[in-house]
Amino acid sequence: MLDGRSITPRNTISWFALVIATILTSFPVWSQQIREAGTVATLDFAIAETLFAVQDLPVAMGGVSNYQSWTEDNSLPPNLVDIGSNPQPNKELLSTLNLDTILIPLQYAYLKDDLSDIAPVAQLSPYNTSPLSGWEKMLSFTEEIGTHTERKREVNQLIADADDRMNRLRDTATTLPQPLLLVQFLDTRHVRIYGRNSLPGIVLDQLGLRNAWEGPSSRWGISTIGIGELFNMEAHFVIVDTSHLPSRRTTQEKVMTSELWGQLPSVRAGNITLLDADFWVFGAIPSAIRFADSLVKALEDS
Repeated sequence: MLDGRSITPRNTISWFALVIATILTSFPVWSQQIREAGTVATLDFAIAETLFAVQDLPVAMGGVSNYQSWTEDNSLPPNLVDIGSNPQPNKELLSTLNLDTILIPLQYAYLKDDLSDIAPVAQLSPYNTSPLSGWEKMLSFTEEIGTHTERKREVNQLIADADDRMNRLRDTATTLPQPLLLVQFLDTRHVRIYGRNSLPGIVLDQLGLRNAWEGPSSRWGISTIGIGELFNMEAHFVIVDTSHLPSRRTTQEKVMTSELWGQLPSVRAGNITLLDADFWVFGAIPSAIRFADSLVKALEDS
């Protein structure tokens, strides 16, 4: 008996046919979702955060915990697959995924041949030797991602929104102190300086703010100098605050409470602002916008 009715061979066959029909009807939708979700893997945070902005998720990403620790971003897709460290991804895991492409940065060229056995590989980075300006390189990089992932419409919208946000922040930035020196503590004797072609430097250009650093810098736009060299810098110091990272907290506290630091002219004059590092310092448009928003607000409040 079932709901007061007796089960007959005819009823059983009808019920079974209904179940099979339901499964067959829903299967194309379910299988299409799997195919759409499992399309891209990346070994680069700049690529990953751009993918988050233009599609539901990149199916696989290296260094997930490191990215979360640095940016304090807890909004990553819950079904994101962690493929291990970026320099040494888990190739066995990658080979089990239904990948259309693997996007890697320029510095991981040594992985290209091995990864090409799993899926087509493309190399790209907003930090390259192109003669374009830093912002133009970032836009071109974003457009490349749109091409590789067939998300050109979403990428164009991301770029339009970013340009609009930068334009509005530029109007506010006219009253902010400058020139600015962007500083991050490396150890008790050295600091990293972010030059014009770094992400922070690119944002300063977009906001119409002057970067006090005019010295040489790497492809990433960074330079390492001794803390004593800051005596010669007449600028408002913006400290990339990494105290939320246990490995960096002690160093930052030691430097900022040291006698040497306290004697720096900019520090003595109070020309210093702490900026929460809630962005990836080698990131792309999403981090650039977070940095721009945080910078303008922090300088307005200081």
